[in-house]
Amino acid sequence: MKLLAQSDDYGITPAVSKGILDAIDNGIIRNTGMFTNMPYRKQCAEWIKPYMHKIALGIDLNASTGPSLLPHSKIPNLTHEDGTFLTSKENKAKDNEDNGYDHVVYEEVYAEFEAQIQEFITLFSQTPDYIHAHAYCTKTTIRASLDLAEKYNCLYTSQVANIPDMQCAKLGWYIYGGSPEKQLTQDLKSYILSDHDHLLEHSYGYLITHCGYADAPLFDLSSFSLCRVKDLEAMTSLEVKDWVKTNGVELITFKDLPYSFKDLKPSNTFPF
Repeated sequence: MKLLAQSDDYGITPAVSKGILDAIDNGIIRNTGMFTNMPYRKQCAEWIKPYMHKIALGIDLNASTGPSLLPHSKIPNLTHEDGTFLTSKENKAKDNEDNGYDHVVYEEVYAEFEAQIQEFITLFSQTPDYIHAHAYCTKTTIRASLDLAEKYNCLYTSQVANIPDMQCAKLGWYIYGGSPEKQLTQDLKSYILSDHDHLLEHSYGYLITHCGYADAPLFDLSSFSLCRVKDLEAMTSLEVKDWVKTNGVELITFKDLPYSFKDLKPSNTFPF
């Protein structure tokens, strides 16, 4: 089985970023997506450049965490007046039956997401190896992401569900809405070792995690806090690395996939 092992949210905070580098250096993570809107982006970009020969570096297109790249005047439906994004909770509160549970404006989302991609190109002198959605998603944000994926010829992660004989892990180890203390009871290691989602029965597997260390800014930005240190523990554990070796699992990146955007349709049943 060829496994895409991914950790989201590189660049969200310095500590999370350092944790993802640990998961690459000492664990099985071979794909990570970067936030290019965060104030730490230049520093985090320099940290990851020495690893880029062994990973796929994508972008996590983000409309709900931290500051936007475009000013509030250009994307008023996405941001507060101070230029910070509405949170996922605030966005969902604006979604109702009258607007089809999708209050955001396509042109605003497209413009902000393209600004984030252009910032990625500025930082790395290349386009992202893949595009992934972060947290708050609607039909409009997905349509803008797909249009940009086509424009820049990047795989959008929901497309991998349509790779022949692909099995996607369902994120069943997460306790959504759980307190930081409750998150420490999550057990990705056992989830993997038991092959909960039957990845080993397929030619391809896709596992999305959220590795990282925790720092003070993280608790202000994300409900995914201490679950990150648990994911990191699992991804760097001897048991999981032995599971990879014993079962002949090949760790691959998005760059290793023999597909481009035009080859695969997005999945309507993608679980994340």
